[in-house]
Amino acid sequence: HSSMKVVTDEKKIDEILTRGVERVYPDKSTLERVLMSGKKIKLYYGIDPTGSTLHLGHLVQFLKLKKFQDLGHEVIILIGDFTAQIGDPTDKQTTRKPLTHKQVLENAKGYKKQISKILDLKKLNINFIHNAKWTNKLTPEDMLELASHFTVSNLLTRSMFQERINSGREVYVHEFLYPIFQAYDAVSMDVDLQIGGNDQMFNMLAGRDLMKRKKHKEMFVLTTKLLVDPTGKKMGKTEGNMITLNDSANDMFGKVMSWPDSMITSSFEICTDLDFSNFATLHLRDQKVKLAHAIVKICHGESIAQTAEENFTNTFQKKEIPEEMEEIKAKMGELLSEVLVKN
Repeated sequence: HSSMKVVTDEKKIDEILTRGVERVYPDKSTLERVLMSGKKIKLYYGIDPTGSTLHLGHLVQFLKLKKFQDLGHEVIILIGDFTAQIGDPTDKQTTRKPLTHKQVLENAKGYKKQISKILDLKKLNINFIHNAKWTNKLTPEDMLELASHFTVSNLLTRSMFQERINSGREVYVHEFLYPIFQAYDAVSMDVDLQIGGNDQMFNMLAGRDLMKRKKHKEMFVLTTKLLVDPTGKKMGKTEGNMITLNDSANDMFGKVMSWPDSMITSSFEICTDLDFSNFATLHLRDQKVKLAHAIVKICHGESIAQTAEENFTNTFQKKEIPEEMEEIKAKMGELLSEVLVKN
């Protein structure tokens, strides 16, 4: 590990901490100082394998991890084979269905292959770890000790628990404990930084608190902006509007092209690492094509992205006007819709 030199390029570090970033806890400048000092940090991103495909929401995090990996820091991808069995209640209006450990491991089978599209798995500074390894060793005594660092009133401040309570829906104890287990992951791995989507803020800050109490260490938390549709809904498994990392290049391209225009700029910021300059001067359609191309390129490579773009253009833009066209005469004052229905 020690052979990898840590890069302290101010411009790159600034970009890592601003592009697509919602917030850094405790603050950006403190983390910036640590990264500029040349200290190698250990950071992690956790994925609960509740489904077998990773999607663009994960891509946002992988692009961020890749930047840290390129700077020479140690990246951990934590497979939540224990936590996925409980189910993270984040954003969930109802309790998740429990999964068996076997189902969870089955789901995670293809993850490395999907992740290798973005991160370099051949480098020494990336590790995959499963959290059942330490969580299942906890005794009831350990559990009580862990729980003693959290207050009920604090855990109840979670907005989505509040929503459920206000609308008369239940919050179960296992969901309540979820942030505690996630916090324990951070402490078990003794990381310096945790990254995740903005919706994970509560869980990640629980880890920051526990790290302070148990190890007297400041753990940084970096939350990224979420990929959301215009209604503010997350583009993810549950919403059914997601692009998965396993989608074919043509599907990916087409799906991005079908996104509403209002998503283009934010998606360009968080789902690509392309330069922003002159992006705004492009025509909206060209912006979208550029975005679709960039996303397909990350997952499938440049030449396949080129082909997908050509396929899309040929299918949707150059719709040939047929030689022979039937002529339909409409009566005065007749609505076009009526004419079309009749014919």
